[in-house]
Amino acid sequence: MDDKSKDELRKFVRQFLDEFKVLIYENKLRINDRLKNKDSLLELGLTGNQRKEIILSLSVLDYNSGPIKDIYKSGDYWVFGKIIDSVELYIKLKIVEQDDEEYAVCLSFHKSENPLRYPFKD
Repeated sequence: MDDKSKDELRKFVRQFLDEFKVLIYENKLRINDRLKNKDSLLELGLTGNQRKEIILSLSVLDYNSGPIKDIYKSGDYWVFGKIIDSVELYIKLKIVEQDDEEYAVCLSFHKSENPLRYPFKD
């Protein structure tokens, strides 16, 4: 990826994160409470509030990939990673529109099954 497209992607990622965080501050965060996500929280000893704080702490440097077309529902999702207590977390986020309102949705928040790449940390 050349520098120009990398800069554009970095800007796009920052825009997504900014919009996502604004929705969290507006109390519009929804969590997909799949068993895998719940088990990871328990295993890592994290509370729902700590999960929210970790999501709010995400930056462009934590970006892994996206936007990726969601094959199950309309829209795109983004993947981020974060190291917490030497465990790499896989965090999949999406902004959805429902009833003319936007919501920040955390689709995945669990231990990463494979090492993640961070294109902006290189």
